[in-house]
Amino acid sequence: MLEGYYLRRPIEPDLKGVLSLMIACDMRDVGFPDSDENDLRSDWDRIDLEQDAWLVFDKYHHLQGYGAVLPWNNGKYVSVYDAPGTEDSGIFLALSILCEGRARFLLQTANDPGMITIAHYISDRAEYQKKILTEAGYSLTKFLFNMHRDLDIHQPRPEWPSGYLLRTVDPESDAQELHALIQDAFDHPGRKRQSFEDWKDWMMHPQKFILDIWFVLVHQRQIVGCALCFEYESMGWVRQLAVHQDHRGKGLGKNLLQHAFSVFCARGFSRVGLAVEAENLSALNLYQNAGMRKTVHLDEYAKKVNI
Repeated sequence: MLEGYYLRRPIEPDLKGVLSLMIACDMRDVGFPDSDENDLRSDWDRIDLEQDAWLVFDKYHHLQGYGAVLPWNNGKYVSVYDAPGTEDSGIFLALSILCEGRARFLLQTANDPGMITIAHYISDRAEYQKKILTEAGYSLTKFLFNMHRDLDIHQPRPEWPSGYLLRTVDPESDAQELHALIQDAFDHPGRKRQSFEDWKDWMMHPQKFILDIWFVLVHQRQIVGCALCFEYESMGWVRQLAVHQDHRGKGLGKNLLQHAFSVFCARGFSRVGLAVEAENLSALNLYQNAGMRKTVHLDEYAKKVNI
């Protein structure tokens, strides 16, 4: 299947090369760089590189492919990159097969009925990847949009209703309550609640977490809203935005978003982004009304594993 190529496991010195490959694939698939070194380092910290990831090299020792099996809320997420120009080489298929085999083993070993899904996220433009995944038994289950907005120095500052206080997070005292707010706000049929340990490991990873851009909204000593933000090289990012259901309809989500815009602008960023599921129409409308536009369309392809 990979005649003329060879496989090996990644090691730490490979990280820069893998990032360059990912960015080259971003340029092909979405038209601009969409991968970040800190995200990649965080991924590698959460997996066993000697078991959960592969590199593909050509005969000239040039990196042409990368695949990894990553933690995911409902099972395992398979991340596969095949270099531009190798679309007909079988690299995407081969790495997908290797990663799926590893993901199946991990899910069957864990034996958790709530963790039985293997998922890929691919650009809606990647027709050959869609074909490969469909033929391998994956189904299109969801659309996700990355949305961006350009910032300027005239960002409006929000006005908060009486009784609401905005402050930065206290990681020690707020973490459990913040996790519960996020899980409740993101709850929908078919979604498995993320454990506190997994959420904290993902969201508060040292490569990502910046206390000054995690904001919580408090009402009568209860956290009722949040905007949890990260910084990337090219833009600010609102990773999780939530408002307690009892406090919706007051413009708090829009205010939290505008506050994040203002803070990122003050920190020197000219653009801000976030991700949203296409079926979440209320959130999609909120972001569009705040001036955000869809820049990346991702398709989720998934299959269930028998355990």
